[in-house]
Amino acid sequence: MNNDEKIYYEKVDEYINSLDKKFREKCVIKQQGYDDILKCLLLPKGSPPDAYSSTFVYWVKHKFILIKIAGIDIVACIKSKKPICVYEAFYNVINEAHAAVSHGGREKTYFELNSQYSWIPRFCVEIFLKQCVPCQTRKPLKQPVVSKPIISLGAFPLRNKSANEVATKLRDLFFTFGPPRILHSDNGREFISNVITELKSLFPDLVFIRGRPRHPQSQGCIERANGILCEALGKWMCTNNSTSWSFALAPVIYGLNTRMSSVTKTTPYEVMFGQQPRSDSDFWKLIQQNGVEDEENLPTPVAELNDELNDDLNDDQGESLIHFDKGIDADVVDLDKLSNDAVSCSLSNTPSTPRSSSITEKTPKKHDLVRKIATDNYLTTANKKMKLYRDSLNLIANNFNINDCVGITIHTVDRTNTDPKYLPCLIIEKNEKNNISLYKLICQYGILQNTFEAGQFMNLKDACPNELKQIDVSTLKPITIIEASKLYSRGSTTGRTCNCQGKCATKSCPWKKETERSKGK
Repeated sequence: MNNDEKIYYEKVDEYINSLDKKFREKCVIKQQGYDDILKCLLLPKGSPPDAYSSTFVYWVKHKFILIKIAGIDIVACIKSKKPICVYEAFYNVINEAHAAVSHGGREKTYFELNSQYSWIPRFCVEIFLKQCVPCQTRKPLKQPVVSKPIISLGAFPLRNKSANEVATKLRDLFFTFGPPRILHSDNGREFISNVITELKSLFPDLVFIRGRPRHPQSQGCIERANGILCEALGKWMCTNNSTSWSFALAPVIYGLNTRMSSVTKTTPYEVMFGQQPRSDSDFWKLIQQNGVEDEENLPTPVAELNDELNDDLNDDQGESLIHFDKGIDADVVDLDKLSNDAVSCSLSNTPSTPRSSSITEKTPKKHDLVRKIATDNYLTTANKKMKLYRDSLNLIANNFNINDCVGITIHTVDRTNTDPKYLPCLIIEKNEKNNISLYKLICQYGILQNTFEAGQFMNLKDACPNELKQIDVSTLKPITIIEASKLYSRGSTTGRTCNCQGKCATKSCPWKKETERSKGK
């Protein structure tokens, strides 16, 4: 019995002992129990079972039958007619079935087992899969926490993803609505070229921020919005039998911007323009159905629309003047510090006017009130989600201690589609900073230079590679996460692998430089 098999049975025994006493004995069938079942089934009909209780014999008769395979009597389940797999053979049988389905996972492995055997509990399969190193290091990547949602969404069709195309669209957008305070992008070539940075000279107050390389949390909200947009595009094209995504872009974006956000409790359209879209869809559908094309033939309700519009505008202007006896609310002042879209109140006092306890002040209009409501709702949701996130991090941190094996995500740039998605590491140090637990890790190639949060870990306690268990920490040198990822996923000897399309023939290839340097030594 190898070490992995020994650990497996220890985990299975631990789980069985945690069950209620009445379920422990019969949840698995060990070799001794299998022999007793076989003897009971081989007893002649009507003979008294002296060595076994009547309850046990009754259970055996109603659960098992005898089948002959190559002339040998085998105990099988009476329901599935499949041979019984004894407890001592679990590890080898599950290992063979798991390999037969190409490391398919729990359901596929369990289906393969049930096609050949019976009486293998599901929890035994789950415990085995947690120990499978190839499966655990290739599990789906955890999605990063979104820092904050996109308040409004805009999209433009491009002929290609070049810097000139992107810069042209951004320039048109900025000159239409004005530049944003912050332009946040990833490190793609189309965003770091000189054409984009020239926008800074046109708009000096624009703050240009790029996300940290290989840190998806920096632009998590953008990636999430792109995913929502792609799904909506596909649904629109399917509903309208269209194959042109560029034609579908405008109506889809309009639909996304005019539906209520669960975070702000308002629509992005209202936040942007301070009012709901002025469209009476039912009225214009009626016009289309009646085939009305001339203005003279329009029904009378359309003439009343202008009057209703003017009444609404007058009501909005009347609401902008309120009387109050108190100063500016402290909550509004705090809100102004927390959000760029906060309400800005301007107090208009003239020296010639005597002061009184009741002041008439021009307060923000409906647009500002809509933004205040959206900001309040957003901050409430953001604080709630941040608290939940920190609480979840603390709960996760309690599960990891010194010498535990964890997995760190390997970026897609540093691996192929067939390589592991996680780099196995051991925790060697645990510190706390601002009530957040930070960990120092080692891998089989060195000590990782960065510190990590518990939310970045994949639990590999049951799937720790043997190379990592036997490593001597004193012999390790500092190494970056990028170099360690390349060494683990690509099998490089230096960690400075390249991304050359063809042969490594140029002097700019880092792998060739390192190889020639090592040969010279």
